[in-house]
Amino acid sequence: MTMDGHPLVRSLREAGELDPYFDMPVSNVNETGWSPATDLFQVGDASLRELVMSYGYARWGTSNNHVAASAFMIAYLTRFIYPMVGQYVLSRRVPRLTLENLAFHRTNGRIDATGLRQPQFAVLPDDPAAGHPDAEVLHSETDLYRRLKDWAFESNVEIVIETLCRSVPASVNVSLNAVAASCSQALHRLYNRVEDKSLVLGAAENLFGDPSSPIYRQVSMEVIEHRGKSGFFARRRGCCLVWRTRRDNGYCSNCILQPREEQTREFKAMLERVN
Repeated sequence: MTMDGHPLVRSLREAGELDPYFDMPVSNVNETGWSPATDLFQVGDASLRELVMSYGYARWGTSNNHVAASAFMIAYLTRFIYPMVGQYVLSRRVPRLTLENLAFHRTNGRIDATGLRQPQFAVLPDDPAAGHPDAEVLHSETDLYRRLKDWAFESNVEIVIETLCRSVPASVNVSLNAVAASCSQALHRLYNRVEDKSLVLGAAENLFGDPSSPIYRQVSMEVIEHRGKSGFFARRRGCCLVWRTRRDNGYCSNCILQPREEQTREFKAMLERVN
């Protein structure tokens, strides 16, 4: 579906020019390969479990259901959390990323794209697109954040996690930490792509500092400076379980199982590799 003149589609494309992860297609479930996202979580637990376990085998070569669910959540979240965070930071917009407004594209049974079924979005009154029929105009920044939390968390990831925990079964704590980690990775990518760093820092405070949020304090983020370079890095409170699949028992740079000093050393090493 081509909607290049639509304000949300334009702002998604502009974000995608900074980083392809921040773009998101608008889908048509009548086109070949596309189907409503809700179908995946309603067709039966066995079908979902089979798909989730295939992610575990393909990504990390594991039959551990908790690790496989972590792999699935990471893949699922990346395709919509990044665009959500990108719009929230860059354009002060929130796409309607409810589960019922998403569609999956499949090739050979595997999900290879996630799209919006309708390009509906929330905006503030001073947004140039406030008069668009697909825009919901909110009164304040607080209302905009609440809409993000409603659409992306309450009407999406919480439903997905509940279903995964029943069918795989998955771990609630591991899944929630994956949501937080996905948000933090999107902010990490944005930090060096925007001139006004306060926009990224403010979004992090909202996402991880709200006691009513399911990802409250799941990660803590901080600016690390090293040899004239700086980056915005997250320290995780929970584990993604990747270490269980590594023969060398290696950990992620921000793994909770690593001492804080080692995390900082690895963050600085990452900065040294940045051009």
